[in-house]
Amino acid sequence: MPHRFLAFSVTALVVSFGGIAKANPFARSVWDLPALGKAPQVHPAADRPAAGMRSLFYEGADYKTKPAWVFAYYAAPAGDPPAGGWPAVVCAHGGGGTAYPGWVREWNKHGYAALAMDLEGHLPGGKAHGVEDSPPLAAAHPNAGPARIDWFGDRGLPGNEQWFYHAVAGVIRAHSLLRSFPEINPAKIGLTGISWGGTVVSAVAGIDPRFAFVIPVYGCGFIHESDNPGLSQWFPPKNMTAGQFGDYRTKWDPSAHLPHAKMPMLWVTGVADPVFQVNIVSKSAQTAAGPSTLCLRPFLAHGHGNGWEDAPEIYAFADNVVKGGPPLPKFDKPKTTDGGTVRVKYTGDLTEIWVYFTDSGGLWKDRKWKFIQCNVAGGEAVSREPIPKGATAYLVYGFRVGPGGRSNHSATEVDSLVK
Repeated sequence: MPHRFLAFSVTALVVSFGGIAKANPFARSVWDLPALGKAPQVHPAADRPAAGMRSLFYEGADYKTKPAWVFAYYAAPAGDPPAGGWPAVVCAHGGGGTAYPGWVREWNKHGYAALAMDLEGHLPGGKAHGVEDSPPLAAAHPNAGPARIDWFGDRGLPGNEQWFYHAVAGVIRAHSLLRSFPEINPAKIGLTGISWGGTVVSAVAGIDPRFAFVIPVYGCGFIHESDNPGLSQWFPPKNMTAGQFGDYRTKWDPSAHLPHAKMPMLWVTGVADPVFQVNIVSKSAQTAAGPSTLCLRPFLAHGHGNGWEDAPEIYAFADNVVKGGPPLPKFDKPKTTDGGTVRVKYTGDLTEIWVYFTDSGGLWKDRKWKFIQCNVAGGEAVSREPIPKGATAYLVYGFRVGPGGRSNHSATEVDSLVK
């Protein structure tokens, strides 16, 4: 199957929450989407200032009879907005993260307004997180929602008291808030998330159809199919009852919602990511109803700063969707001859293409990858050597080499791997 990256009309995605009941009726039964679709009440935030941006609290879903307050940073680029308003992005952090001023500034540099929130019920803090004056890390505030407890440590609580429920609600409410700002173009608001945040936004993609694009970084769905012991330990028979697993599969895992995600999605990860294995990232991309493309960078480190600084494809993808910029490259499904030679057609600006293969099994994160360069001509790549007979899996990967370094990283989907 070729990557399903297409030029997409953002106006087609400007839909009301009234239409989501037909698109994803189960999500409507879990979250109060009509309420979350309205601009939230905003409260001032005197603590944790950040130069050049606004600090605020906005109200998320109700938590124990009253709205949970979510801390956020917001800023738009300098100068007057373009006709129709600034494009904008909601930024959802990963586990142990917070609202990052640096993430907002990075999107501002690329011509986007941005809002980054803390989804764990904390005020931002910690020198490593770029918060001014290095206030304490993970400090709670009086009106907070639930904090995350490991991966699924709150699985025994009622659904509307679990962290994932409130994380999804906090992201949707952030979107509704941005749409209420007069300087923002509501048809050009995207969403990105890193690690656990990538999992959250993968679910939101199938719940909130108003987003123009969604970019999960590292995180994905099908967590229950991961062979990472740190993830697999949470599922039956060890740490979930059958009923809890049923709730997880139908409510929280993005695999339940991605069949309703129709906006363009870019999946960014490393080939050997230590947390979210490349096979479940690819399966998530294939499950999304809309156009998905994979950006696999072989040596992308797993971390918050890396997740917005080390992949220029993120901003190129956003520019294509909402600014009419050039699309990222795409591959057709590779074909392997009887002798092991790999051939694959592609479109886009790529200067080098390689076959990545592994002759080991076991845990995905521990597999060692080897490389075969391809000859590239006329929109087709052909491996210079055959894949060895002992190989257990392979994919095709390409990039562009230019004055600014390597960019346009793209890859074939992992369903083309030989299992």
